[in-house]
Amino acid sequence: MALLVTGAMGHVGYETVRQARAAGLEVAAQYRTTFRPTDAAAIAGVDWIACELADADAVERLASRHRIDACIHLAALSNEAYARPQPLTAVNANIAATAHLLEAARRHGWRRFIYVSTGSVFQNRADTTSAIPEDAPATPANVYATTKYCGELITRMYRSQFGLSCAVVRISWIYGPPIVTDSPTRGPIPALLGAALSGTPVRAPSGADFAASFTFVGDAAAGLLAAAGAVRLAFDVYHLGPGVNFSAGEVAAAIRAAVPGAVIELGPGTEPWTTYTPMRSPLAGDRLRADTGFAVRRSLAEGVHAYARWLRARPATS
Repeated sequence: MALLVTGAMGHVGYETVRQARAAGLEVAAQYRTTFRPTDAAAIAGVDWIACELADADAVERLASRHRIDACIHLAALSNEAYARPQPLTAVNANIAATAHLLEAARRHGWRRFIYVSTGSVFQNRADTTSAIPEDAPATPANVYATTKYCGELITRMYRSQFGLSCAVVRISWIYGPPIVTDSPTRGPIPALLGAALSGTPVRAPSGADFAASFTFVGDAAAGLLAAAGAVRLAFDVYHLGPGVNFSAGEVAAAIRAAVPGAVIELGPGTEPWTTYTPMRSPLAGDRLRADTGFAVRRSLAEGVHAYARWLRARPATS
């Protein structure tokens, strides 16, 4: 399978490229402006391609010059912190780019197209505890969630109207290497784990009441590859995640187990993790397992331990 991965220099994109090459797949890896030569060189045999996906002509050139069987479309303006100040850029990046790729898939006969969406499309659900099934009505509110949901609608339209073998896979609150950041848009795990490894006590006034369906990046990439390689996808929407929310207390406990002696004290409330998106129920559903056999493998504790090992091996990044 010749696989196009868009947003390949991003968090999930880079791990998807790494796993795809490890599985022996031929990979074309798209990026827009950010390119890290050292990271690119670390994965042998990848065709790295600079392309502005919001430019229809550029996408057509990419599709014409490269043999592509399937696409995992991860490229996006990735959260509300970036989308809100520049809504038109978000429209172009999250909607127009998706439409251009789907049209290329239709015109060039790609076997499979996976559009990677987000649990953020369920922002306005009043119930924040019951699991969200794959057929639940989306309730987007902010710029990021709305533009991502529009991408979902376009993907599903190409499936229903043109018979393209495409599907939406929603992921949520991904953590793990290589991204290391204390940005609230990435959630508490990178920030708290980084502090623990550096020996910095955390005594935050808020955050204890936050909970989310944290998913290790390796599992997210494996699930996307399973969807891209499936013989048949019977549904147009899939959820990829552990199916449950983990509290900030459970996160802190996992970090203390991975980093003995770590001090993490969180006061009541959900900030700063809900600065850009409200807390929501976990994504749930059995469709991905039914159609591909894939299920999330790592527990929260296992994922945090793996992340801690990666950071310890690279002390300059933590």
